[in-house]
Amino acid sequence: MKFNILNEAGDFRSIFWANPFNFGLSVPFGKGITFSVGNRERINQSFDVFLSADELTMHAIGKGGIGEIFAGLDKDLGFGEIALNGSYLFGNSWEIWDYNISNYFQTDTFFYKYHGQIFSAGLELKPFLLCFEGFGSLIMENSDTTIDLPERLSIGLRPRYFGGNVDLLYEHSFWQKNDYRSPNRFKIGFTKGKFRFDYFYNPWYLKYVNEHGLDFSWKILMKNLGSINININCCLRNKDSLREFKIIPAVTFTFNEIFARRR
Repeated sequence: MKFNILNEAGDFRSIFWANPFNFGLSVPFGKGITFSVGNRERINQSFDVFLSADELTMHAIGKGGIGEIFAGLDKDLGFGEIALNGSYLFGNSWEIWDYNISNYFQTDTFFYKYHGQIFSAGLELKPFLLCFEGFGSLIMENSDTTIDLPERLSIGLRPRYFGGNVDLLYEHSFWQKNDYRSPNRFKIGFTKGKFRFDYFYNPWYLKYVNEHGLDFSWKILMKNLGSINININCCLRNKDSLREFKIIPAVTFTFNEIFARRR
């Protein structure tokens, strides 16, 4: 579930929705090889914006997103791990734009349907991490338009300090389109026992849109079953005078001992 607050010049809007069910399964397959499959949310849009300037008033509402079904292989090398992953992308979104210009009213409705794919590969040699994502494209079925998705290169470091794990991650995106930028992102995290804290800086591909966020999580172990993760994500997005404050509380269930042999 998610709660947003948008504000510009003192005008407040709020949005709330429930996210779809996400499923993941990992199965040992051969010596040191793990096969995984599941689904997750990749992109979502949710906005409710009102604008008034001179004789123009505009109200824009949008909702929807893109999910992915993924499958991957992970190989334990003893001194590190290597992983390969492929994803099928799918989803839809809709937007309603209402205009009022000098008592002239107009409403435009847009509906988009998507499908596509993307691939990734990663290598971890503790404490170093390297990952590349690319060869992705997204097709808008309504207009027969193909969007080439950007490549992303991630470099990470995971040392141990203060009795826990520190995560340092840097990411650069390579976007070929001239009207989008290729941003640099980074994240700093710390995990100790059942608790985790992250700070991240996430500039968007759209110009002048930036995002700063905090992520808190708490893992509760369930004997002979798995775990429950309680997570709260908070972030502030801004573009010029428009600001959006987002809060996402989430509960994740992980079942990893159902088929384990009991002693």
